[in-house]
Amino acid sequence: MFNKGDYVVYGSGEICRIEEKTERCFDRFDGISINEYYKLIPVEYKNSAYYVPVKTAEKEVRRVLTKDEILEIIDSIPQAESIWYNDKNERKVYFDSVLKSDDFISIIGMIKAIYEEREKRADSGKHLIAADEKAFTAAEHMLHGEFAFVLGIKENEVSEFIRSRIEN
Repeated sequence: MFNKGDYVVYGSGEICRIEEKTERCFDRFDGISINEYYKLIPVEYKNSAYYVPVKTAEKEVRRVLTKDEILEIIDSIPQAESIWYNDKNERKVYFDSVLKSDDFISIIGMIKAIYEEREKRADSGKHLIAADEKAFTAAEHMLHGEFAFVLGIKENEVSEFIRSRIEN
């Protein structure tokens, strides 16, 4: 159960604040099917709102990580396993499943794998395919967005924060 004022992650990593729990009718055909919803306001786009049914909120919304959870994740980065599939279709399926998982250890492993492949290809004058770059950008944005929000830093400062913590 969530409360007014809670910060949550919705959809593909969008951080929102629960503004209220409200009853609404979104059925334009019968006009009488009233259900209970959480009204979510994205922190980046305050003029937008999402209405998530209270009944299904546990499947669609999760609380943002705590600072301690983030530091624990960062501390585990050196042990994160990087998995690379040579078949691009198999790789895409894997990356898509990782991005939908909210499993930050797997997301970090995916980022590591793509970074390592990017470095390997750069040594031979090649680039990653666009789908791999897109997956990398999406994973990095998910990770950096939530970490920056919770740690109170800018998204472009997250990499340095991580690097500094790992080195210490």
